[in-house]
Amino acid sequence: AMCNLSQAVEERGFNKGIQQGIQQGTEETILAAIQSLMETMHWSVDQSMAALKIPESQREKYLKLLQRA
Repeated sequence: AMCNLSQAVEERGFNKGIQQGIQQGTEETILAAIQSLMETMHWSVDQSMAALKIPESQREKYLKLLQRA
């Protein structure tokens, strides 16, 4: 049997992993949407992010991700 501390640490790590996975999935979905708008609508990166209502504070992150893709 696992002690309470070990169980709490394991649970915290599990929850953190799930949160990171959700965040990564969300970022990948938004990135794909930006790329799709750019390709199909022939919009600029800025126009695509504006259409998706991506906050200004997050746009730099997506610009960097687009450069890697």
